[in-house]
Amino acid sequence: MIVDTRYSPINEIFFWTQFASGVISQTVATAACSLTAVLAVHAYGRLEILMQWILHLVDGREDFSNNVDERLAIIVRQHVRILYFIKLTEKVLRQISLVEVVGCTLNICFTGYYTIMEWDNDFAIYITYIVLFMNFTFNLFVFCYIGELVAEQSKRVSEISYMIDWHRLPGRKALAVILMIAMSNSSVKLTAGNIIELSMISFGDVIKTSVAYLNMLRTLTT
Repeated sequence: MIVDTRYSPINEIFFWTQFASGVISQTVATAACSLTAVLAVHAYGRLEILMQWILHLVDGREDFSNNVDERLAIIVRQHVRILYFIKLTEKVLRQISLVEVVGCTLNICFTGYYTIMEWDNDFAIYITYIVLFMNFTFNLFVFCYIGELVAEQSKRVSEISYMIDWHRLPGRKALAVILMIAMSNSSVKLTAGNIIELSMISFGDVIKTSVAYLNMLRTLTT
């Protein structure tokens, strides 16, 4: 034992150090989740507006341009801007997402292990580990769900573009719609460190791996 934390003032120093580190780490995690959610929801909303414009591309509407060429130019320009915004968002959140995903994955494994170890011991500590386990799982779910939301919304743009009466567009203007469909079906996704795709599939893989790890530990400890 390096230091005996049972006596003052060592006990108070360690307590407040742990308290401060906990507050800082949770504040950073909350800020990361909030920033990711804000940027992703902004991209989601812009894609929703874009889809409404695409629906009125052929026939137009009162608050939209009366010229089909102008409507098409506005839609294509907006689509390019949204794709650039998503790419920029992915670049900004790449490192943050990697730290959160890896951290939550490790914490899920550790808290799961501690939960197993406290199974027949102190019930209060057992409940504490269960709450921590659910907290880390929820944080991981938030990041993966946000990535899934953006990817699915981008795919909807291609579906909407295909479902309109693009064949009624004059001349070769329908080619622009084909390009939008192709760009929407391209790899528009958020990643964690450009390694792990933020999607519900990735969330399921992490949970399955964690459960397999816990089953192995349970077998070894019983």
